[in-house]
Amino acid sequence: MNFLNPIFLFGLFTLSIPIIIHLFNFRAYKTVYFSNVRFLKDIKQETKSKSNLKHLLILLMRLLAIASLVFAFAQPYIPSSNIKNINKVNEIGIYIDNSFSTEAESKYGKISEIAKKRAFQIAEAYPENTKFFFITNDFEQKHQHYVSKEQLKEFIHDTKISPSVKNISQITSKISDFLTANKSKDILKKAYLISDFQKASSNLTKLKNDSNINYILIPLETESVNNLYIDSVWFETPNRQLSQSDVLNVKITNKSDEAFQEMPVKLFLNDTLKATDIYNVEPGESIIHKLTFSNNKTGIIKARVEITDFPIIYDNIFYFNFEIKTNYNVLIISNKNKNKYIDDVFSNIAEVKITYKSPRKINFEELKNYDVVISEEVNNMSSEFIQSIYGFISDGGTFIVFPGIYANFKSYNKLFNKLNVNYITGIDTSKTYAGKINYNADIFRNVFKKRQKNLDLPYFLRRVKFSNQTFTDEEILLFSEKNDKLISSSNIGLGKLYVFSQTADIKSGSLVTHPIWVTMIYNMVFYGTVSDKIYYTIGKNEIVKFSNIKLSDENIIHIVNNKNNFDFIPQVFNLENSETKIFLNNNIKKSGHYFIVSKDKVYKGISFNYNRLESDLTHYSLKEINSIIDDYSLTNFSVMNQKDNNFSEIIKSQNLGKQLWKLFLILSLIFLLGEILFIKFLK
Repeated sequence: MNFLNPIFLFGLFTLSIPIIIHLFNFRAYKTVYFSNVRFLKDIKQETKSKSNLKHLLILLMRLLAIASLVFAFAQPYIPSSNIKNINKVNEIGIYIDNSFSTEAESKYGKISEIAKKRAFQIAEAYPENTKFFFITNDFEQKHQHYVSKEQLKEFIHDTKISPSVKNISQITSKISDFLTANKSKDILKKAYLISDFQKASSNLTKLKNDSNINYILIPLETESVNNLYIDSVWFETPNRQLSQSDVLNVKITNKSDEAFQEMPVKLFLNDTLKATDIYNVEPGESIIHKLTFSNNKTGIIKARVEITDFPIIYDNIFYFNFEIKTNYNVLIISNKNKNKYIDDVFSNIAEVKITYKSPRKINFEELKNYDVVISEEVNNMSSEFIQSIYGFISDGGTFIVFPGIYANFKSYNKLFNKLNVNYITGIDTSKTYAGKINYNADIFRNVFKKRQKNLDLPYFLRRVKFSNQTFTDEEILLFSEKNDKLISSSNIGLGKLYVFSQTADIKSGSLVTHPIWVTMIYNMVFYGTVSDKIYYTIGKNEIVKFSNIKLSDENIIHIVNNKNNFDFIPQVFNLENSETKIFLNNNIKKSGHYFIVSKDKVYKGISFNYNRLESDLTHYSLKEINSIIDDYSLTNFSVMNQKDNNFSEIIKSQNLGKQLWKLFLILSLIFLLGEILFIKFLK
């Protein structure tokens, strides 16, 4: 038998006090007068014997009571076989899962509160000199050091629900890096992981043994695992247009055992209800519901989709945004002062401003001021022209090429090779008819009511021919009867490239007078660029990319949300191609709409949603966790059942062995009771 606090054994010296009192028991005698003293001697001898026995028994009870009480304070225990050197300072890690899923209820109460209670009980199981390492899903900087028991209790009490999601392997890796910094083998190193162990985020099968640390998993079982949530949203087409019908796809997932019928779903634009509908979803299924709407506002549009579900509500709203530009600046690089066929497409559209510049007079620094650049019959592309156009497209611009028949094809091919698209191989002056339209191309979506096989297509009188390399990312929009490329599109960086095989005039064929011409050029200008991301996910540490912002010491970027009184200056990098990258470093914690602002000018809207990984509330059972530990030979991992209410005592027993202080406390009470009984009833 060992003692946790052997210093209390000095209390055994107090046993001398009742002994001394017993030896020097100066009692006050009372004189009794007898008329006959014949039997006095016999009575005196008998009374003295009984009195001595009674006093000895009372003394024994007192000594045993005091000794038991002293032993109880010294905390005796029978050492376990795996006990560490208890005189060393222990290093204990405690992890509390504070993700959204812990807001669920169990029959013992809310999961998050039970987790705190367990953490407090673990703290109480260790002596005051223990060094604790505490973490949550947030990996907060204030937690990145050892703390005392009192500091630990403050951290536990201050723990709040968080949108951050970490899998268990990330948690164990973080704890291992911290606790293994001290290489001493005599120190007790344990880590307690308190979580609901969701299957979607726990990844228990990827855990690895760590011979230096014993991990104790404490699963907190929820009462229900039902949840209905919006998984994601996306548009049917990549770009938005003012006052035009648009389709939004909404993916809704039902993680429950019951079907939901005629449930409402709503779409809000700038806090105004724009569309509403009902949906049906079967148990365990996901559906894609389409919402049709039109928008008559320009600028940054704040949008959200809402459904109704309880008790988990954080994933009932999905935020996103898009932008309807108010002006489109188009630059036409040409030796002509006007191109009737291009101008006529935008003659009645006030949002489009067309500027003509000669190839010899263009200032390439001004390209960033335009949304679309059209090269019309430029005979020769200089190195500066090629480099500037490459940067313009990469930064998000749209470049449309009408190569001249008598142009310097070598200069064109330098650009095409740099953009990794098919190059010019020659000229074809024979009459060629278009043979097939790529109806699946973005610019042709919603153009044709039905797909006709014998559609009247334009013809080409003179055109350039291209190579037929298949490894490029080109998408052919219009094929010839011989399946040659007539018009193609390519995504280059953040921008778009459109290449025609003929010039934009009637001499080259009927394309410029064909009905498809207006629709095609119109959509290339309005739908040309690759759309920005319409939403981001909190906790994924995503990078926001955009262009056309000049930063300086006086032009500082802010991320703001006036509704939440949020104003944050992010880490910003400007790249050589004028693209700007913003690193958020997980500073955004609440879902909603945010804006990139500099000097009171709003450059861009960014919307954030909580991670839907937590929306699947299915968790590992106690039996499944034990099975994984056995199947994957995780010898350094064990499980404690949350139903064990005496957590502190169980942990102490695991660390020290069988504790006996309660036994000695009970014995002390029994001996005191015995003393009372002897005093009262023993005559």
